[in-house]
Amino acid sequence: MRSLAFAAALFAAPVLAQPAAPAPEPVDTAAVSFIRAEALTRGRVMDHALWMTDIAGARLTNGPELDMAQRWAVGQFQAWGLTAEMEPWGTLGRGWQINRFSMMARTDGGRGPGGDRPRPAAQAFVVQGAPKAWSPSTGRVSGEVVVVDPTSDADLDRLAGTLRGRIVLLGTPSEVDLGLEAIAERRDASELLGMANAAGTPSGGQRTYSPEVIARARATQTRRNRLFAEGPLAILEPSGTGGHGAVRTMAAQMSADPETSFMNRPQPWADGATTVPQVVLLDEHANRLMRLVAAGERVTLDLDLDVVFVPARPEENVVAEIRGTDLAGEVVILGAHQDSWHSGTGATDNAAGSAVVMEAARVLKAYYDARGSGPRRTIRFALWSGEEQGLHGSRGHVARRYATQAGFGAPVTAITPEQATVSAYYNLDNGSGRIRGIYAQNNAAAEPLFTAWLAAYGDPEARTTTLQNTGGTDHLSFDAAGIPGFQFIQDPLAYFAQTWHTSMDVYDHLSADDLKQAAAVMAVFAHHTAERDALMPR
Repeated sequence: MRSLAFAAALFAAPVLAQPAAPAPEPVDTAAVSFIRAEALTRGRVMDHALWMTDIAGARLTNGPELDMAQRWAVGQFQAWGLTAEMEPWGTLGRGWQINRFSMMARTDGGRGPGGDRPRPAAQAFVVQGAPKAWSPSTGRVSGEVVVVDPTSDADLDRLAGTLRGRIVLLGTPSEVDLGLEAIAERRDASELLGMANAAGTPSGGQRTYSPEVIARARATQTRRNRLFAEGPLAILEPSGTGGHGAVRTMAAQMSADPETSFMNRPQPWADGATTVPQVVLLDEHANRLMRLVAAGERVTLDLDLDVVFVPARPEENVVAEIRGTDLAGEVVILGAHQDSWHSGTGATDNAAGSAVVMEAARVLKAYYDARGSGPRRTIRFALWSGEEQGLHGSRGHVARRYATQAGFGAPVTAITPEQATVSAYYNLDNGSGRIRGIYAQNNAAAEPLFTAWLAAYGDPEARTTTLQNTGGTDHLSFDAAGIPGFQFIQDPLAYFAQTWHTSMDVYDHLSADDLKQAAAVMAVFAHHTAERDALMPR
């Protein structure tokens, strides 16, 4: 009987009302139509990229090339009717420029296997490579090439006291890709579906490393200290890019206390820093030198490196704005870093992103002029410097306006009132590939907004939102301060395979159609974020 009474009561209970489904995110189809037409058919993104790459050149932080590119960008923003300025963020250290660089290898002949085979003749040949940034000058020097395995303490023990005045080539022969498969790729449907269905990932914060990784890093630094103390004329190493004609080079390494964390070790851009000249070689050329030495040939390298150190000065970002209307005190920010490494012209990393941000600014200004009124919120466009040395420009901007941190990766210790006025920050820094979607960075409430805006844009190949995080670039500076910071999903093309930080990172590896599409998508996101009634969810 109790069961029957319970059942009767259950069926007699009132039906609870279901919560109403959230209203769909409004989209502005007129704005999308204008933005697409302006960016895709009247686009000028490649003009911006050409100026930053071929004309300004490689843009190492605190170098005259970056300074020229920054001042040109300010002038362009102003010519389009935006306010624009150079905004100081702090000091990195001294700059660095190459005046002259060449390498030539020589063998003296008369050695080799002997026996029934003729002795090899003397020969000379060009060796291709690039010096690491902040390497000191060598002048015109010659030295015998000695091959050293950098992972072997026994090798260093055997050669101790013999390396002064010689040129050390680190490593073992690299495997070179024969090119049987394409190195460039686009994301396929299954990969994008996997990203869309993936759960969020823990927020970044400070990196942690296993005891094994820490032990290996300390052992490597100890061997490096021993090698530097030997006083070689220069240290060479293979690029490790697997061929493809690319030489990947970044900053010179320093002697350091192995127990000190990486971010606290001395850096070569610090005033008064000293280190050994360091050069990265094309893999195939490094392999040839190693094989000749292994065959018993005496190889001499003629090296000529002449550089200039630029005195430290206050560093700056480029910051431009389209002023808002009724919500002008709130801000939407689009950003990319304008600095680069030096062996190429920093085209895919990151003139591509900077050109897209500039083009989004031009397109949006044209739209608001045509509409006859500006955006509701102020839209800010930022071109950062110092990214390659540790997100310095964007972190400096955040520290100047929004939050205080003790150091790179450290927790935020104070938040300013202005922090609450930033609706979102959108970043582009993964090469020249077209946008396929966006990383929501664990922000589940932002995901349906992004889905609506991508659908409104109407590119069937750009529909993916994922809760996953991505790291390594300037959106992290905002994310760390509690500001929603996002990076777009891009097709990789040959970014990591060939152009990232290499001598092949030049204008010719930019995809015009992809960059036009990226500019349009960024403009659509900026416009809709600026026009919403509410700030982006945090």
